[in-house]
Amino acid sequence: MSSSADASVSRLMDASFSGRQSRPTARRRRWLIGGAVLAIVVGGVGMARPDRLLKRLFTGVTDHAAVHKVKPVTMQVTLKEDGELKPVNSTDIKCEVQGERVTIEWVVEESARVNKGDVILKLTAPDMKDRVDGEEIELRGITAAFEDAQEALTITLSENDSRLEKATIDLLVAELDLKSYEEGTYEKAKASVHIDIKQTEMDLKRRREELERSKPLEAKGFLPRSRIEELEDEIEKLEMTLARNERELENLTTYEHEKNLAQKRSAVDQARQELERERQRGASREKQARAKVEDQRQALEIRRRRFERMKEQLAKCDVLAPSDGVVRYGPSGERRYWSDQRVAPGEQVYAGQTILTLPDTSQMLVATRIHEADRHRVREGLKCVITVPAVPGRTFAGTLSKIAQFADSERGWLNPNLKEHATEIRLDETDPALSPGDTAHIEVLIEEVPDVLAVPVQCVFTRGPKHFVFVRRALSAAPVEIKLGRTTTTMVEVTEGLSVGDEVVMAPDERLQAMLPAVSTTQPAGERLAEGASGPPAS
Repeated sequence: MSSSADASVSRLMDASFSGRQSRPTARRRRWLIGGAVLAIVVGGVGMARPDRLLKRLFTGVTDHAAVHKVKPVTMQVTLKEDGELKPVNSTDIKCEVQGERVTIEWVVEESARVNKGDVILKLTAPDMKDRVDGEEIELRGITAAFEDAQEALTITLSENDSRLEKATIDLLVAELDLKSYEEGTYEKAKASVHIDIKQTEMDLKRRREELERSKPLEAKGFLPRSRIEELEDEIEKLEMTLARNERELENLTTYEHEKNLAQKRSAVDQARQELERERQRGASREKQARAKVEDQRQALEIRRRRFERMKEQLAKCDVLAPSDGVVRYGPSGERRYWSDQRVAPGEQVYAGQTILTLPDTSQMLVATRIHEADRHRVREGLKCVITVPAVPGRTFAGTLSKIAQFADSERGWLNPNLKEHATEIRLDETDPALSPGDTAHIEVLIEEVPDVLAVPVQCVFTRGPKHFVFVRRALSAAPVEIKLGRTTTTMVEVTEGLSVGDEVVMAPDERLQAMLPAVSTTQPAGERLAEGASGPPAS
C-alpha cells in the first residue's frame, strides 16, 4: 500500500474514532469500508492483504483513547482497614458492695462530663446497715475475750514465777540440809557419843581404882561394907552406860547415818526434780495462755478487718469519680447488643460488675483486625494514616503499636473460616472531637518502593495464573502478558512485560477483551485485578 493510502486510511480512522463512542455504528462501518476500498483502488494497490486492513479498522485505537504512560514512579505499598477508636487508658467503675440485693439508686447520665470527686453513682443495699451493726456487736465481744486472755496470761506468768521461786528455794533448803547434816549434825552427834563414852570410861576407871583401894580398907575395917557395895553398883552402872554409848555410836555410824544421808540426798533429788517439773508445767501453762491470746488476737483481727470492709462497702455505696472524664455506661469495648445488663435506677448489680467507664481521651488508639494473609506484611512500628468520619477534613498520624501473635475467629459467626489478628494503632496526637467508639479508616504504610514500573489496577486482566494489559502500538492495541509484583489499592507493580514509555489502555472495550486467551474454568471471563478481587501477593 502507498503512503498516500496509508494517510487516507489513518485520516478515516481518526475521523471515525474521534467521537466519544469507540464502537462505530453499522452505517458508519459500511461508509468506512467503502472509503477504504476506494483509497486502495485510487492508490493502485492490490488487495493482497485485506485482512490486515480490516483488522486495523475493527481493532484500532485512536490517539485520544484513555491510556496510562508507563514511567518509573515511587509506589507506596499500603494496607487499608477499618477500626474503632478506643482510649489507651480508661477507668472502670465497678460495684464493690457485697450482697445479693445491691441495686442502683441513682446514676449520672451517660456522656455527661464529670470532675474528679463528683458523685456519679449511688448504690443501695437494704441489709448492709444491719450487717454492720451486728458485726460491731460481735467485734466488741471478741475484743473482751482478747482482753481476758491477756489478763489470764499475765496471771499465769506471775503464778509461774512464784511456783518456780518456791521450787528453787525448796531445792536450796534440801541442799543446805544435806550439807548441814554431812558437815554438822552427824559429826556433832558422833562427837557427843564419843564424849559420853570417854567420860563413862574415865568414870568407870576411877570407880574401879577406888574399889581396888577400898577393898583392903574394908578388910581392915576402915570402910564399911556398904561403901564397897556402893562402888560395885556404880561400876556396874557405868559399865552399862558405856555399853549403851558404844551401841549408840555403832547405831549412829552404821544405821542412822546412812538412813539420814539417804533421806537428805533423796530430798535434794526430789526438790531438783520438782524444780524441773515446775519449769515444764510453767512453760506449758504459759504456752497455752499465749496460744489462747494469739487465737483471740487473730479472731479479733479477722473480725476487725471484716468490720472495716463492711464499713468501707457501706461507704462505697456512694461512688465518686476518680478522675475527670466523660461517663460511659458499661465496660469499655462491650458489645451492648450482646449484653443484658442495663444501667438504670432500680437495676440490680453484682459485686465486681463494671457499671461505668471513664475513658481517658487524652491518648487514643484504633483497634482493628488484620487478615491472616496480610499478617506477614505488617509489623510493629509501621506508620499509619487515620481518618475519622466523625471528624471530617482531618487526617491523624499513628503508629502500629501491637499486633497479636495468634489469629482468632472473633467474627467467625459471619465466616467460620475467617482468621484475623487483633491489632492496635496508637495515635501520635488526639483531638477533643474524637470519641471512643468512632469508626476509623486506617491506611498502614507498609513500604515505599522507588523507581518501579506500575500501572493502575483496572488496567490488569487475569486469565488463570497469567496477567495481561493492553498496550497501544501505533493505531492498534494488543494484550501483553506481564508479571506482577507489589500492589497498592490503586497501583500494581509490573516486574516483566512493560518498558518505560509504553502506553497501557485504561478502559479496553469488549472487542479488545475478546483478544485475551481462553478463560480458565476456575475464573470468570473479564475478571480484573481490582479492589475486591484477589490480587498477587505483595513482596
